[in-house]
Amino acid sequence: MLSLAACANKNVGYRPGCPTVAIVRDASSVGVPGANGQLSYTAVMPNIEGRCEYSEKGVTMTEDLRVGASTGPAYAGGPLPLTYFVAVTDADRKVLTKQTYNVTLDVSSGSGGSVERLTQFIPLDPVVDGRYYEVLVGFQLTPEQLEANVRFNTKPLAPPAAK
Repeated sequence: MLSLAACANKNVGYRPGCPTVAIVRDASSVGVPGANGQLSYTAVMPNIEGRCEYSEKGVTMTEDLRVGASTGPAYAGGPLPLTYFVAVTDADRKVLTKQTYNVTLDVSSGSGGSVERLTQFIPLDPVVDGRYYEVLVGFQLTPEQLEANVRFNTKPLAPPAAK
């Protein structure tokens, strides 16, 4: 009888973990050239913070994503529209959902930023722990922009200069 009681109460006090929230390194920034090779703008995602809340049907994720940008000499002026994505992956890193969102930054002073509040619901069986899922965000880049970021992020560090 004791073992049956223990089985019936095995989830008492159990608290599943939250899914991982992360910014994809190679999609965390974008630099856009303008006329004559001068910079139009750069945009970055420096930080994301997330929290979760479980229900009987799954887990609701709420994140605060920081987005910032600064303009260069080739920027044409006006508000700066940016597109970013939010993807949810499972334990096998299979993409379950991916959505794109738009944010427009006021860069009239040469730079600007925003904190975007994001919410995703991940349907999960009550016995599944959400910590094996991921919420990934990044700028929606062209293939050329992504390739440039990959090249930049994998460039070897220069050796220290000889004294």
